[in-house]
Amino acid sequence: MRTVSECYYCLGKLVEKTAELATADPGLLARAVQAGRRVLEREFPQRRIPTQIAGEAQRVIRQITGNPDPFRDVKEREMALASQLIGEVRDRFGNDLDGLLRLAVLGNAVDFFKDLDAVVEQAAKPVTFCLDETEAFRERLAQARLVLYLADNAAESYFDWPLVEWLAVKTEVFYVVKEGPVQNDLTVADLVRAGFAARMQNIITTGTDTPGVDWDLASAEFKALFSQADLILAKGMGNYETLSELAFPRKVFYLLMAKCRPVSGALGVPLDSFVATFGS
Repeated sequence: MRTVSECYYCLGKLVEKTAELATADPGLLARAVQAGRRVLEREFPQRRIPTQIAGEAQRVIRQITGNPDPFRDVKEREMALASQLIGEVRDRFGNDLDGLLRLAVLGNAVDFFKDLDAVVEQAAKPVTFCLDETEAFRERLAQARLVLYLADNAAESYFDWPLVEWLAVKTEVFYVVKEGPVQNDLTVADLVRAGFAARMQNIITTGTDTPGVDWDLASAEFKALFSQADLILAKGMGNYETLSELAFPRKVFYLLMAKCRPVSGALGVPLDSFVATFGS
């Protein structure tokens, strides 16, 4: 998915938020915002993928401020909330594929642009898919020998784990996180702090610190495993934005909440809809 006019405002907000979280020094803050906006002004007219611009802008901000993980406190707050919420909502979802997919996608409601109270409110509501290709996923899974599960936000790991555990009984599963910190996306360090690293058998990274999967920057190891995989389960909008630009017919299964109008428009669903689909 390429940038549309509405992406400009959102990317600008992201630049400002990242810089504000990265430093309290007024001088550094101003420099970081200016540098991030220069990336936005340079790259936005090229109609690149939004997450590519976001990754580059945040990389510059981290370098200027010397803060390697500006969103660490945000992630810890979100993960603390998720660890509480999963205990409250888990019993509403079954232990079959349908229930575990709905549980996993509920985790995607967490968003650093949202107040955490709004996340709690969303968690209390029923989860239904506006686009639902669960049966097609089930059929593909029955033949799959290797599945990649592409993680998104750090807090989602609590909602991902039951599905990852279920899938691992059926086939070989690799849980994929970011190589380095970027916004509130999941890293190996986050998994270690949450206690999940010791419980997951196969963990790899994309090899980069870009939201979603920037194919140009991804590691050779990740690309090789991606190519070998029979099925890719991709969580969140960042993975949709990047992977929807590549040709993987009926291989990538997107599981997300369409939290912005450009993504909901690209998918043809209402804003804030839950989606489980192989896409077009």
